[in-house]
Amino acid sequence: MNIKRWRIGNPDRELAKRFEKELGVTHLAALVLSARGYTNAEDARRFLDGDLVSNDPFTLKDMDKAAARIHAAVDGGERIAVFGDYDVDGLTATTVMYRCLRGLGADVVCSLPSRDTTGYGLSNEAIDSLAENGVSLIITVDNGISAFDEVEYASSIGIDTVVTDHHVVQERLPAAVAVVNPHRPDDESGFTDLAGVGVALKTAAALEGTTVQEAVESYGLLAAMGTVSDIMPMCSENRYIVREGLSQVPEALTPGLQALCDVAGVDQDSLNEMNIAFNLAPRLNAAGRMGLENLALELLLTEDEEDAVRLAEQIEDLNRQRQKAEQETTEKISNILLSSVDYDSDPVIVVAAEDLHPGVMGIASSRLVDKYDKPAIVISVDGDTAKGSGRSVDGFSLYKMLSECSDLMEKFGGHDMAAGFSIRTENIPMLRERVKQYCREHSDEYSLPAVDIDAEICSKDVSEEEVRGLDILKPFGNGNSQPCFVVRGCTVEGLYPLGERHTRISFRTGEKQFYAALFGTKPCQFPFKTGEKVDVVVSLSLYNGQIRTMVSVKVIDIRRSCLTNDDISSFEELRRMNFSGTCGPDSLLRCDRNDAAAVYRCIKSREVMLSHGAGLSGKIAGMPLGKMMALLRVFAELGLAKIEKTDDDRELVVPIPTEEKKDLMDSPTYRTICRSDQ
Repeated sequence: MNIKRWRIGNPDRELAKRFEKELGVTHLAALVLSARGYTNAEDARRFLDGDLVSNDPFTLKDMDKAAARIHAAVDGGERIAVFGDYDVDGLTATTVMYRCLRGLGADVVCSLPSRDTTGYGLSNEAIDSLAENGVSLIITVDNGISAFDEVEYASSIGIDTVVTDHHVVQERLPAAVAVVNPHRPDDESGFTDLAGVGVALKTAAALEGTTVQEAVESYGLLAAMGTVSDIMPMCSENRYIVREGLSQVPEALTPGLQALCDVAGVDQDSLNEMNIAFNLAPRLNAAGRMGLENLALELLLTEDEEDAVRLAEQIEDLNRQRQKAEQETTEKISNILLSSVDYDSDPVIVVAAEDLHPGVMGIASSRLVDKYDKPAIVISVDGDTAKGSGRSVDGFSLYKMLSECSDLMEKFGGHDMAAGFSIRTENIPMLRERVKQYCREHSDEYSLPAVDIDAEICSKDVSEEEVRGLDILKPFGNGNSQPCFVVRGCTVEGLYPLGERHTRISFRTGEKQFYAALFGTKPCQFPFKTGEKVDVVVSLSLYNGQIRTMVSVKVIDIRRSCLTNDDISSFEELRRMNFSGTCGPDSLLRCDRNDAAAVYRCIKSREVMLSHGAGLSGKIAGMPLGKMMALLRVFAELGLAKIEKTDDDRELVVPIPTEEKKDLMDSPTYRTICRSDQ
């Protein structure tokens, strides 16, 4: 478990009481509304109602040009290609645009890029193939904003292009007939955070001569799936699209979506944003990750029940293959990281290996981010060339960093939180050094990941009625997260296995006992002992038990109750030192030989579980957590300690016996953090 900074809301409890009366919401829901900045009932009601900001699709720049060219193609009997992407946003956007054009009587085909060959976005190879198929107009969905050369090439062979996209706009636009993207600096539509499928939905509304609300009635569920899967902000128009789209279930389920729900074990009557994000989207993405992206598109488009069942079963098999490839890739990368202390001190993990499955590198990067709380880039090497995929943490732009290294790359793209690129293998060492240099110059951009907590509550505040009342805040997602609450002073009473990789914890506060699930951590990996006092951040939901509906409590984060501000600040300083390679004179990391001796005695006398500090605060002479972690690294650098992974998946710091005397100043970390008077 990793140390995070807790950002705890400060709800106005008197205002919350007024919300309870005026809005008819429960106590916990009212606390959340106040904590999230709603200061009057009118604004809170507007959020709850999900008012649509813009109902006119033509407020998007170039929408008039796009509609005119597409209508001309339909009326003239031209063959139109919808060119999408292999992720869920791209797949649903392709489906929406295809169905719209078919409804208009167009001669239309679909095309997707190949993750294994051409990679993301429009390519000359794809354009040539479409030209051979008689296509004279390409409509891109969820891509195209950076396809400058490809759009020019298409034009040179007589194919027009209409770009509809939602990715970051660069300094120039492709020379297309129309470029519809809410991120255009001259766009005045009022909402920039649409998913690719959201832009496609508005384009469909323009083509059909309807309002956006009417388009949502036709394509809402597909738009909801793409918006949720692409982790778009769940506010304003996106909130409206997802809420209305989900309200159409189960009537809006096509044979393909019904079959997908069946293989995923999702109850069609209770399909929600969480089912989409964690059950349906991974399966649709699996097809693209395993190089068979057209299967997912066929599933979304089919109207035949037998075909739907067959395709869904194939996708389920691909998902199992994806899970196996992900596990193998993650284990391979983890072994590389464990074999070197360098990666622990690197500000951004950049790890390269041969024979990594290209479809799961992004997932592997995400796993590293979750484990190490720092940006991670995984690179698959194939001879002289390599492909990389990276994920970041809040507050640090991976795209901006890679932009500074773009001269080393053949191609790259993405956004702040995720990016991909291709690179010559010989340039990987230079990329790693340039990343370090960038981080040294931008260390102030990097801080601890944060957990946003709506309010502090007591365990007695939790009841079935209160938890059910939180549903009024749905749909949850990026920008409107599932509410989190902190319960302080909980005593750990018991730990119990939950499946193979999870833990059920018994807590007690005063006279009340409650159970909570901690996912991804086995009981043997839990960094706190029974009897210890902890503060717990939880989310709350309901599940239907065999006898009755019950409250489900999920642990989001947990820390020792005695954790101090110095512990948090020193740990953050350690992370920034990793970026910059420097340590300020007044830093909480500053230490002397006595501090080092105290940590070394601790290593020699007992096992020290390395859980990124979650359970180590205050364990060594009251030393701030960051200083203690830095000194653990010092002894690893000196060869006096190492990290061992046990059979039960714990990571321990253990001493390395030696008769040789070691000089602390031989450790680069110690030279950085030691006091200047030594």
